[in-house]
Amino acid sequence: MQKENTITEIIQALLDSEKAFPISLLYAFSNLEPRECAQLHEIWEQIPLQRRRALLEDLSEMAERDNLMLFEEVGRIALDDSDPQVNISAIDLLFQAEDTRLLPKFLSLLTENKNDDVRAAAANVLGPYVALGEFERIHTSLHQRVENALMKAHREDPSELVRRRALESLGYSSREEVPELVRKAYASQETGWLESALFAMGKSADERWKEQVLAHLKDDKLPVRLQAVHAAGELALAEARAFLLRVLEREFGIAELRREAVWALSQIGGEGVELALERLLERLDDEDDIELVEEALDQLSFTDDKELFNLMDLSLEAETDAQGAFSLSDDEDGEDGWEGRGYDPQEWNAYTSDDDSGLDLEDEDDLDDDVFDDDDLF
Repeated sequence: MQKENTITEIIQALLDSEKAFPISLLYAFSNLEPRECAQLHEIWEQIPLQRRRALLEDLSEMAERDNLMLFEEVGRIALDDSDPQVNISAIDLLFQAEDTRLLPKFLSLLTENKNDDVRAAAANVLGPYVALGEFERIHTSLHQRVENALMKAHREDPSELVRRRALESLGYSSREEVPELVRKAYASQETGWLESALFAMGKSADERWKEQVLAHLKDDKLPVRLQAVHAAGELALAEARAFLLRVLEREFGIAELRREAVWALSQIGGEGVELALERLLERLDDEDDIELVEEALDQLSFTDDKELFNLMDLSLEAETDAQGAFSLSDDEDGEDGWEGRGYDPQEWNAYTSDDDSGLDLEDEDDLDDDVFDDDDLF
């Protein structure tokens, strides 16, 4: 009986444009029952437009903060809304759904909707379905249908944004045509296409793109740098580790870049990362930033454990190599440790020790550029 009263109260509040919608009722939209969905769907278009827009935005923010809040049923209703802004918010609510029953609607929005931003959002949400297809978690015919629609959108859609989003989603694909499309976007050196190319490189799980990603870690354009840092994390490029550690210290004030570096380092792992993140925690006072670093530390435990198992596997393979062509215990140049990998020991110690060893990481002059230069990474 209480639930009946709740859905009735929700509907009354949604339709009452004279009063603000009670924030306390937002939680009731999570995990709606079929009967409640039917009631909400029946009156949906009667809700004032601005309230529909605000409702979807509020639910998206709540879902981002709390992954136990599930508003997918509201998103399904809103996909059929007549307003493009509501459609886009609905797609956002459904981004993690991984429900193949949504594919016909997403494909329809990509191929038939007149609004560029809606088509771009539809192209974006199809990316995870390409990934599912690569892991054979959806039927082959569905996988091909999604890829074909994205290929067509990339080739023919009149909106550059849609073509870019289609390329980004195709980044997950192993189709032989995709690498050439990514190379072409990268070669244009136009900011938007460069961002999309780097995004696709990161999603590809293919180290063939290592040099291109590393080359843009210092790009003058922040949006491009952000994509390069994220791609370095996606590809777990160990070559980016030292550079990203420097970002945490030297470019602490660029919040977006710092956050991307934190995430990327949690994916890359390796010696010094855990301590650097713990030291970073001591400098933060924003709750969201603190939570991000704490989550990165949790992820790092998994990343480093996985790396340890990989090294153990490699060690076993090396021991059984009859030719003795590879050994993890011996360095070809006879150099061990970080010095043998091109790092300045003094600078590395500043990241991995509680003692800064007198090194001022904010001062470029304190670095021996002959020993450690950013350009050596690329």
